[in-house]
Amino acid sequence: MYTAATTGQFIRIIDAKTGSTKKMIKFAGTLIQGPVVAGSELSITVRISPSLTYVLIYSVPHGGLRRRVRI
Repeated sequence: MYTAATTGQFIRIIDAKTGSTKKMIKFAGTLIQGPVVAGSELSITVRISPSLTYVLIYSVPHGGLRRRVRI
């Protein structure tokens, strides 16, 4: 079981049982929504520019980018 927290331009993937940080993910742009952890995925919505917004989906706990969807 994992949770996540934001710190500036970083997302920390945290082991919910021990409280230890498993991975730090750096993202570009302004965080609009998230982080949301569901199962083995973490998603955030970021705005890069006024006309460019992405949903970024990462694997948990490794932090690898799985998908990037422009909305």
